[in-house]
Amino acid sequence: MNEKIVAAQWYELFNRYAGDLYPGRYTPEKCRELAEMAVEIKRLSQEKQSVIVAHNYLYPEFHEIADLIGDSLGLSLDIQKAGAKRVDFESVFFMGATAKIITGDATRVFVPDKSHIIGCSLVFGTDYGWLENWKRENPDGILVTYINSDAYTKSISDYISTSRNTDKMILMALQQFPGRKILVLPDKFLGHVMKVRALELAKQEGLAIDPDLIEIYSVRKGEYWAACYVHEQIGPDASEIALLENPDAELMIHPECGCVASCLIKLQEGKIPQGKVYFLSTQQMIGHAKRSSAKRILVATEKGMIYRLRQEVPDKEFLPVSMQAECRYMKANTFEKLLASLREDKLEIVFCNDCCDPKNSYQDDKVIHIPKSVAGKAKIAIDRMMAIQ
Repeated sequence: MNEKIVAAQWYELFNRYAGDLYPGRYTPEKCRELAEMAVEIKRLSQEKQSVIVAHNYLYPEFHEIADLIGDSLGLSLDIQKAGAKRVDFESVFFMGATAKIITGDATRVFVPDKSHIIGCSLVFGTDYGWLENWKRENPDGILVTYINSDAYTKSISDYISTSRNTDKMILMALQQFPGRKILVLPDKFLGHVMKVRALELAKQEGLAIDPDLIEIYSVRKGEYWAACYVHEQIGPDASEIALLENPDAELMIHPECGCVASCLIKLQEGKIPQGKVYFLSTQQMIGHAKRSSAKRILVATEKGMIYRLRQEVPDKEFLPVSMQAECRYMKANTFEKLLASLREDKLEIVFCNDCCDPKNSYQDDKVIHIPKSVAGKAKIAIDRMMAIQ
């Protein structure tokens, strides 16, 4: 890996596919700095036999040095399948924690920073007291929890779901526990669209379901609502405006977006033509983009996804619905932090013998704890989802 060659390649590549996304970021000097660090990252990762994984939303340089790129659950399952002994998980903290819960003691999982730095507004906006009170008031109630959640919330849940299958998990819970109330959490926007889709699936199967049995978690905790703050900022009219400005385009929307409810209503009313809008996880976006006959596709999610789409489907034009859709937690991942993690073996996610508060786990400059009892219960809920994939 020659750093001068890499720097020149990255300067051309990043400015071609991401110059509009991150204007002024990829100067020749910046690309040289990144290339120098990349050489050392690859050397250390080979020396320590580490698999580097990166989420779709990260800066382009992570896409270029990662062994695996993908979404939250997909990366964890790929790690498990590969039998990796060590993983450096470049994303937000809860994703690294999920990977550790799934792989167990077989894999050492490292993250580049502490949980409040590479955090998530969905985690910060989850009110444990409110959830525990809901469970007391609904002792036979069922929690269907989106995988974008912390370990403790997973541990008190009955089912874990993804942005691909939450509707199917809701329907499964309705079928297995008829008449019981279901709480879908923590993302209110994803919960709304998936409730609508679950009721549509039930109707297709001839099932009469009381919509009031499905409750969507929508609670404010401090400065956070029960939503991804990035997707929430893609407001109710953003997608419709983007379609009006690009009448020949298709629209791919992540179900966490603030525009999902508006788009659903307008689709049902016929104000948006069928076949123009698709509610998709990030990984589903890749597949749809490759299959679609559209030459221009609007993308409503964190704008880091655009780089991957442009690279993998270069014959089509991809435009972000919002140039402001950038996650400060994802972008807190840097090459400097990854290098420090590889050099100093930090920060490792480890199981502890329930030595700390499960809602506020112990962490220092070397390790972050997950209590074993919390990990065990969380894995049960994840396994229930995997058993019906």
